[in-house]
Amino acid sequence: MTEMYTRNKPKNMLLVDASLCIGCLSCQTACQMEHDLPACCRTVRIVQLGPFHQGEDLTMSFLPTTCFHCDRPACVEACPTGAMQKRSDGIVFSDPEICIGCQTCAVACPYGIPTLNRANGKIAKCNGCKDRIDLGLWPVCALKCPTEALVFGRSTRVVQDKRQREALKLARAL
Repeated sequence: MTEMYTRNKPKNMLLVDASLCIGCLSCQTACQMEHDLPACCRTVRIVQLGPFHQGEDLTMSFLPTTCFHCDRPACVEACPTGAMQKRSDGIVFSDPEICIGCQTCAVACPYGIPTLNRANGKIAKCNGCKDRIDLGLWPVCALKCPTEALVFGRSTRVVQDKRQREALKLARAL
């Protein structure tokens, strides 16, 4: 779970439920289109796990990954120009007007999230679709996910919905 919040004040959350991801790349493609990124820049990455044997069958799973919008982001602290910033709602983003493309943020990030957009020489990373959120809209990755592997909303509601889905799944199994 990636939670975007300020201390003691829950805001929004992007819930990643890898068990629902089918590896269709809709989230990745939608993000690239929304932010006009070249094919080499992926701010949402789909990690393929497998194939591996499960009994006599081969299976594989997928894990959508994106920026974790950390509480104390190393990328923000490391950025020499102040281009990497954190908003009061917890969204971490890079300001292309200030970014010099030095990639110090990419080295500092423990998850390797920031990436150099070779087309413009600036850092590309998930910005939480901050402009969409400011308009009351969902991030495009969650909006375009056909299986609801990515769900966005108030943290209390998102967690409650996830618990209800898990309870229904358990009830059906009985």
